[in-house]
Amino acid sequence: MQKPLNDYLLISDIDGTLVDTQKKIPRRNLEAIRRFQELGGRFTIATGRSARSAAQVANLVGVNCPLVTNNGTILYDMEKGQVVRQRFLPDSFPDIIRRVAADFPHIGIQAYLDADIYMVVHNPVVEYQVTVEEIPFIEASPHSLPPKANKLLFGGSHEELTVLRTALETYGLDSMYGLFTEDQYFELLPQGVHKGSGAQVLAGYCGVSSGHVAAVGDYYNDVEMLKSVPLPAVAANAPDEVKQYAVYVACHCDDGAVADVLERLEKWASGEIREFGNRGREQEIS
Repeated sequence: MQKPLNDYLLISDIDGTLVDTQKKIPRRNLEAIRRFQELGGRFTIATGRSARSAAQVANLVGVNCPLVTNNGTILYDMEKGQVVRQRFLPDSFPDIIRRVAADFPHIGIQAYLDADIYMVVHNPVVEYQVTVEEIPFIEASPHSLPPKANKLLFGGSHEELTVLRTALETYGLDSMYGLFTEDQYFELLPQGVHKGSGAQVLAGYCGVSSGHVAAVGDYYNDVEMLKSVPLPAVAANAPDEVKQYAVYVACHCDDGAVADVLERLEKWASGEIREFGNRGREQEIS
């Protein structure tokens, strides 16, 4: 039997969006996701986390469309147990790691490949991250790295990483680009790869009309995803610069931002409200 939300998809960020500031999933979100799927809706996650970490969250909330992990470099279908698409950094990525390790010895460094995290340089920021996410890692060094990597993560204070960002520009980023994914994380990704490029694949893969795809996030690495969908939303805790890319501002992540978006989407799909958004998108898709 046709269900009323069969042709709708919501893609959600994890940190600062699906989970609260204590890294817990509000019960309200869990209940709303369950109801949305019972009505035929599609729900999945787009995150900077590794596939292993994302799968832990996905198993708790339930997803029925492939995950976008490692900030768009991997699309993973949990139901089929297979990678739908994968992108890699250029082979020159070890040179960047070695230069950063030499020039910024106090900055933590991780390399991500498939579901694995290679811990290249320890510091409290990257150690806290793997502890909170409860994921294992593989010890590596700047001179013993995996043959390929999907992305690099640098951890430190925002001030340190701002200096690092400037230095990376002088190193020469061949077919790579960098962005802040949280105040204390700066990442290098393959050029042209981001959550938005992953989101664009999902509608067709999941059999959903492109006009019925919504996304919700809270930070700068969500911008391309928000720009790539017709129904972009953000949590209230998002920076103002990120809110400008959304047409709907939900409540704070602590209060169940994903539930807010799903309830809004259901009302819009049923015709109970005329507009999905509660504000205008200030910057159009470029």
